[in-house]
Amino acid sequence: STAKNYRSLSQSASIAGMEKEAAFLLHQSLEQAYSCLLLTLTNYAPPSHNVKFLRSLAEEQDRRLAEAFPRDQHRERAWFNTLNEAYVKARYSKHFEISAEALSWLGERTNLLLDLVKSACLDHLTILEQDVGSK
Repeated sequence: STAKNYRSLSQSASIAGMEKEAAFLLHQSLEQAYSCLLLTLTNYAPPSHNVKFLRSLAEEQDRRLAEAFPRDQHRERAWFNTLNEAYVKARYSKHFEISAEALSWLGERTNLLLDLVKSACLDHLTILEQDVGSK
């Protein structure tokens, strides 16, 4: 999937010491994952690059997704907010910074999110197939 491809590219950029690019690509992975879930479950994904907004919409559709990015630690919330800003700032601001520790944690959580999105979408498609099969 495109979300997994962006995640892989982000890992490569991070290994190469390209933190800004890694953050941007990780943002793209999240954006694709949340949009995929919304399109699959609701047939609509808003044209937004705000992953905080997309996350809230996606989590309303399937609460299991909330497990990927817990909000109980200030540091982790701040890292997610930094990633949300990466869509613009990682490309255009010379002041944008993200630590290797933050990228590592965000990458791990993105891997979990991708698995959760896949499960949620497959569950939904199975239900749709059953509905069609019973008619």
